[in-house]
Amino acid sequence: MKQIGLFGGTFDPVHYGHLAVGKAAIARFAFDILYFIPAAVPPHKTERLITPFSHRVAMLRLALKDEPRFVVSEIEGQRNGPSYTIDTLSQFRQELGPGADFFFIIGLDAFGDITTWNRYRKLLAATSFVVIDRPTHHRRTVAQVVAEDLPDYREAGTGVWRNTAGMHIYALEMNPVAVSSSLVRERLRRRMDVQGMVPQVVVEYLRSNGLPLGEEVKG
Repeated sequence: MKQIGLFGGTFDPVHYGHLAVGKAAIARFAFDILYFIPAAVPPHKTERLITPFSHRVAMLRLALKDEPRFVVSEIEGQRNGPSYTIDTLSQFRQELGPGADFFFIIGLDAFGDITTWNRYRKLLAATSFVVIDRPTHHRRTVAQVVAEDLPDYREAGTGVWRNTAGMHIYALEMNPVAVSSSLVRERLRRRMDVQGMVPQVVVEYLRSNGLPLGEEVKG
């Protein structure tokens, strides 16, 4: 049975925080493949326009080229409409068949809103979740989200919960990386240094393609 990690996001742009999450997940779960899945039309990010999908894919490919188990998937760019995770998972299951176990990687902030996701109950019954648990003073812990919002789960070990469908939630603790895509966009917009935040090949791609990150860009 193959262990398949699915790491979705806008990746606008990809940065070292994303890469750190991927490496931590690979180290913990020994995935055969970890797919980075850029959203074509993120349903939860309607407050701004995003960089065109093709550019975000290209930047991911550059950033991941030295990691053989990191693979960029364009699966969400092949569909029309919002990039709902349940549809992405269903398509992966159709393509990879029954010989794959899926683990969806998600940040704690997004996981705290899981009950607002499209067909979230079906999603929870179809895949395990790896929740990146970073120290925070403003949001609930993974354990609190499970206890308050997800009554179908029972504790199955330290930082692990299991539901009646046999799917798990794993809290993956890792040191916070002081970078975000919004911070990178703002610094680039202000022509400030982003060394140590973004791979240099990504910075060069942004500049060579004249992408005005941090401003509204039509996709």
